[in-house]
Amino acid sequence: MNFASSKFILALAFTLGAMAFGDRATAQERLRVAWAGGASNATIWIVQEKGLLKKQGVNAEFISVNASPMALQAMIAGELDIIVTSVTTLVNSRLTGADVVMIASIVPTFPAHIVTPKNVSDIKQLKGKTGGVGRAGTTTEIGMRLGLTRSGIDPSTDVKLVPVGATADALAALSKGVVQFSILVEPFVREAKNSVSSLSSTSVR
Repeated sequence: MNFASSKFILALAFTLGAMAFGDRATAQERLRVAWAGGASNATIWIVQEKGLLKKQGVNAEFISVNASPMALQAMIAGELDIIVTSVTTLVNSRLTGADVVMIASIVPTFPAHIVTPKNVSDIKQLKGKTGGVGRAGTTTEIGMRLGLTRSGIDPSTDVKLVPVGATADALAALSKGVVQFSILVEPFVREAKNSVSSLSSTSVR
């Protein structure tokens, strides 16, 4: 881990810690932090593993949630205090009137890959095929639409996108041939290449 990454992780821990002290009567009360997704959450995993919040006197509970909209709904309902999610989830929630704010940006890009069989040499060959995504409004669903559009494919008319569940479910659906392409994040991209030798990926930017 480089020095800049270390400084950011410490800054994030201090930010979360300050929020806990500002919103709660005592530092011993539990701060409920949820995350959804893959390796883009590495920063929050390190905060958890190293006990950085505990060192500040914050008793934090880290919770894994299948999809970012579910995490958002739980936070709005008061079941969570902080969620680590994508900016797409934040924007969608603000557009619908939710009173939520972003306090830090961890990954300033879209860390996902469109994964296809290796016999697909050009992404335009996906026209007419079925792709697996998360449910409507999730980062994977929006990311797939963004990636396809930037590649000259209309996600509404050129392909069929079907919800297949979380990232692990998307990999399983792709491996079994239920869908012909999908969108994955690490470590599932590497797992896909290792477990299914006939798959390749294209980065979404």
